[in-house]
Parts: sequence; C-alpha cells; structure tokens
Amino acid sequence: MRYRSPISRVYWPCQFSGYAMTSNDDSPRDSELDSRDDVGSSNLTPLSTTEKRQRKTKSTACRRCHARKVKCSGGQPCQNCRQASKGAECSYPRKNRLVKVSQQYIDDLVAENKRLRDQNADPKSPPESTIPDVPIPSTNQIEAPSTLQGTLLEERPWFFDMNVLHTPVLIGEASDAAFATRFRQAISEPGHSHIPRVNYAPDETLLALSDEDCPWPIPSRARLLVNVALKYVSRGYYIVRKSQILEGLEQTILNPHSTDSLLKSKLWVLFAIGEMYSTRTAAKDKNFPGMAYFARATRILRIISERPRIDAVEIRLLLSFYSLALNRRYTAYALAGSSVRLSVVMGLNLNVPESQLRDAGAREHRNRVWWTAYSFDRMWASRLGHPVAIREDEIQVDLPTDPVLETPSDDFTDSSYVIASIRLAGLAAKVINSIYTRRPQQKTLSQRVQEALKDLRAFVEELPAHLHIEPTDAPEPSPKPLSLHLYFNQVAITATRPILLHVLRTHVAAWDTQPRTEPQIPVSAMTLSEACVRCARHSCRLLIECWIDGSFATFDYFYTQYLFAAATVLAISSLIDGKESRSDKEQFESAAQFLAQLKENGNFAAEEFCRHVDAMKVCMATRRGQFAPDAVMQQFEGIDVGGFPNPTAGMALSEPSLQELLSQPVLDLQFIDASMYHDGAQGLYWPDISPESWPATGWTPGG
Repeated sequence: MRYRSPISRVYWPCQFSGYAMTSNDDSPRDSELDSRDDVGSSNLTPLSTTEKRQRKTKSTACRRCHARKVKCSGGQPCQNCRQASKGAECSYPRKNRLVKVSQQYIDDLVAENKRLRDQNADPKSPPESTIPDVPIPSTNQIEAPSTLQGTLLEERPWFFDMNVLHTPVLIGEASDAAFATRFRQAISEPGHSHIPRVNYAPDETLLALSDEDCPWPIPSRARLLVNVALKYVSRGYYIVRKSQILEGLEQTILNPHSTDSLLKSKLWVLFAIGEMYSTRTAAKDKNFPGMAYFARATRILRIISERPRIDAVEIRLLLSFYSLALNRRYTAYALAGSSVRLSVVMGLNLNVPESQLRDAGAREHRNRVWWTAYSFDRMWASRLGHPVAIREDEIQVDLPTDPVLETPSDDFTDSSYVIASIRLAGLAAKVINSIYTRRPQQKTLSQRVQEALKDLRAFVEELPAHLHIEPTDAPEPSPKPLSLHLYFNQVAITATRPILLHVLRTHVAAWDTQPRTEPQIPVSAMTLSEACVRCARHSCRLLIECWIDGSFATFDYFYTQYLFAAATVLAISSLIDGKESRSDKEQFESAAQFLAQLKENGNFAAEEFCRHVDAMKVCMATRRGQFAPDAVMQQFEGIDVGGFPNPTAGMALSEPSLQELLSQPVLDLQFIDASMYHDGAQGLYWPDISPESWPATGWTPGG
C-alpha cells in the first residue's frame, strides 16, 4: 500500500487574470507563475493594469549575470550568456514558493498517513504481535511468537565514504572484515570506524599491463605452469577438461598461429594461476606473480560474444578464481555472475537431450561447468553478503555423475565431492539470505540460526565416509576433504557469529557496571556461541598443520581468508574468560603471526587482514587493562568445552548440548531478538562513518 505525503494533494492554483495573492513571495520566476492564484487564500484583491505590468516585467537574473552583477535579459540562454558563448552555463536559481492551505487539511492528511502506516505494517497481526520490553528469559522459557520479526541488519545499508566522487562503497555485513569491525566496536569506547580495503591490484596497473605485449613462455615453462594450475584448480573445482587443455597446449606450442583466441586466453590465465601457485614470495619491485599473464587474458573480455561457447564460461571462471588472489573480490564476484549469465544463455542450467548431444563426456562437462559457475557465484556472494545471480527454482540440470567414457581419462573426478561442494555453496547462500537480510522475516533471528545449523548438521550426516576427516594423528587429510571441511567451518562460523557477538556485548555491558554483575545469558546462546568457537578452533588447527607440512600456498586466498575468520572468533573467545580462553589467545596470536608472514611475502589479502588484526590487538589490550582476569564472569564454565585432541567439523555440531538445542522447537534467545528493537537500530552497530574518521595510510588507535 502506498503512503500519501501531506503535500501530495496540495494543488497548484489555476490562473486568474485579475487577482493577486496576499503571499509575501517577492521572487517570481516568470509572469505565468506570478499570475497564479493561491488555493488556501481567501484575501483576493483586484490588480490594476499598472501593477500587472510591473509584476510581468519583474524577473530573476541567471546565476552568471548575478555573479557578475550585470542586468540579465532573461530567457534561456540570456543575451549576455549568448554573446559570451556561455549558453550551456546559463541557469536560473529555483526558489521555493510559499502556498497556503488550511491547517485542518494537513491534519487530515497526517492522520490518514498514520492509519495507512499502521495498516500496512502488519495487516493480519494479532494484538500481541507488537514487541514489548522483553525481559531476559530463563533457560526453560519458550519464545513468544511474533509476526513482526527483526532483521540482523538496519534498514539503511552500510556505505563507506572512500573520498571518491559519488561512489560510496557498500560494506557487506556478512563479510569477515565487517565482522572484525563490529568486534572492535563492541569492546572499544568510542566506537571504531571501519578499515577500508585498499590492498589489491589497482585497475590502472592491470589496464597498463593488458596493453603491453606479454611474451609467451618457453615450452618447458608453459607445460610447468599449466600442470601446476590444473593441480591446484582441480583440487577443489571443475572448470576445464584436463585432457583437452594439455592437447591444446601442445598444438599451440607446435603451431601458435593455428590456435583460436579462446584457447589462447584460457592458456594465458592458466599461466597466471600456475605462476601464482609455484611462487613462494613476491618481489616488491615486480608485479604480483602471474599478473602480466592475467592482464593479457582479460583482453578477451572486451567483446562479449553474441553466441557464446562454453570456453567463454571457462575463461571467466578461471579469471574469477585468480582475481581473488589479487584481493579483487568484487571483480571475482562480477566474473562469476557473468559466467552464470552466459551459462543461462547457452542453456547450461537445463538438461540437453541425449539425442542432440550423444557424447557422454561433453554432456558431463556441460553439467560440471554449470555447477562450478553456480558454486562460484554463491560462494563469492556469501563472502560479500551480495545477492546471487540465479534462483534455485530456475535450475533444472542434473547433478554431476561419474560417466562411462569411450576413452578412459581422469577428466572427471569423484562426483560425490563435487556434489558436496555444490550443496555447501547452496547452504552458504541460504545462510546469507536468511540471517543477513534487510527484508522483514516471519521467523526470529534465533530460529533462523537454528535452522541453518540443522541444515549444516544434515550435510555432515549425509557426507560420504571418504570425505570425512578422521580425528587421528596419522596421515594428513587429502586436499579435497580438507578444503571441504574448512569451507564447512566458514559457513558455520558465518551463521553463528552474530550470536557470539551479542554474547560478547552482553559481557561488555556487565564489565562496565559497578559493582560488576553477572551477565544473564541463556544456555542456548552460550551453546551456539561455543559451536562457533569450536569451528574456529578446528579451522585454525587444520590451517596450522597445512602451514607446517608446506601445503599452505603463499598466495592462496581461501586459506588466508579462513585463517582470518577463525582468528577473529578466537580473539572474541579469548576475552570471554572460559576454560580454553588462554589456548584461544595463543591460537589467535599464532594465526596473526602467519598472516603477518603472508603479508611480508606479498599476499594482498593478508595485508588487508593484518590491518584488522593489528587494530584488534590494540582494542583487546586496552580492554584487558580495564578489568582483572579473575573478575570476569565464568559463563562458559557450565559448558563442557574440553574436547577432542583433533576435533573435526562434524564434531563441532555433534556436541551433546548443541544436539539437544537443535532438537528444540523454539530457542530461548529473546534477549537477542528483542535487543534489535531496544537499542534503536536493527543491526549490530551502525556508527556515523565519515571520510575524516579513518586515516589514508593505516589504522591508528582510536581512529
């Protein structure tokens, strides 16, 4: 239902030739406007002929004539501006004109607006649907139903002014950097501003490189780079057919002029990925590893094919993958979305009839490329908190299979792993759409978090046995299950960390009271918070083991992001003094050291995350200095957090208290749902962010 503005029914008066208004407006724009009557005025007096002539000759000077203090002839353009060839600059100031309406008319409109707002806000809600001042419930209380449900975010989106003309930057609340800012704001007084992302490969550098001639690598170097790229890309995703790429590489080496532009572009971006993963450190006086190859490959994007081939989708997926290493997350997101759009144009989201494509390998390739575009789009969107490019109900293509090919090859890896990755990417997008949304929801935040954890728990239970990581010290897990479990932990952390942050804020409020009081937090909230912390501990342990055994690639964006996300959660856990707070503090410091080393080696993402870590350290040190450790409330002592020597992702959601919690129909988390109304903002924190609130070179305490 549309609201009605009080001024929407204020009609402009009709023209009367012999009447003037009693309004004191002495700045008419033209004779036609000045001859109009006023609806609300009853004091209408006849005008003499002389008075009408005087009002008609009265005009307003244009801005240029007014500034030069010369007489303006009027018109568009005026004579002075026309003679000076400044017609485009001739403009007139527009002044607000006073009109009169009856007070009763305005009062009626205001009352009608109020009635429409009340009716539109909740047309079918019962009287008890309004949210009162909800007291902190006991652990056995059941949440009262409400149709007016709060969202995690404020209605006003979070834009950050980067001093770029008309281009404020949208900050996704679901991103790791945004959560790190919310953490600092929760423990600092006054609230700290967001640290902008400035550590990425700039547009100007890439544009300059794309116009330069990039030499083709020698044959041995080309084979090495392609093999390295295929190893790391195929470890987690399916983008290209390995056999076709290797065959195309050999043909290009033998006869470069016979290769089409799409295959060459595909090889260029594979060279970029291969050089990135085969390099241990980036020289500061040189370009990022593979960036010249990447810029050369982007030339293919200058023209969008009207009849795209599947090669165009593959190229965009590879470019999107490499863009993350440059910390160009928006570029990666846009390329993934473009891949989905091109795939839809080609019909990859639908099953092609076998009668039209009898090659089983080609059909499976189509399906897997589609699902990779789907996964990239949802994964990158969930990391940024942005919408996805296609709805689930528009996808009618089969999931990957293990096809029987006429010529055996290792092009198609285990389909169960690919399907698990697809499901997890879909769950990640569902979490963002459910928990981090500004749309009014029928369910409370606590109910949505509970549903997200139930979905994740079901995912673990349906995971094939060979994709589990066994809690043993014996051989290291293979890269595929490792990447899958790290991403699982990331999704679980994203779903539960809003609860953890609310728990922290409750503790901070208790610390600031005199005398200090024990924060009243339901056991269910503590259990969900502990699930978040468990997933962070598991990710941190796996990544440290990867660092030790050398499988942590220097420029791998995913491992770097997982390490930072886990470190932020462990930093919060170390402040909430529980049984493992000391261990969490040590793991946080270890993760910070690894990020610092990655930064020194030239990792763009690590350089950005280190700025957040340094800011967190300052805030944490200040907060620890304000209270004695023994004075902190031991809320976590009632929960069994002792654990397994090598916990797995499934174990984080298999803890008995959490299983019992997930089986409950409704959680007792009203204190979180209600707080979004009592603090006047439907989000975590919404500070007044201005360009003056952050430094251009780096973060400083209190900035």
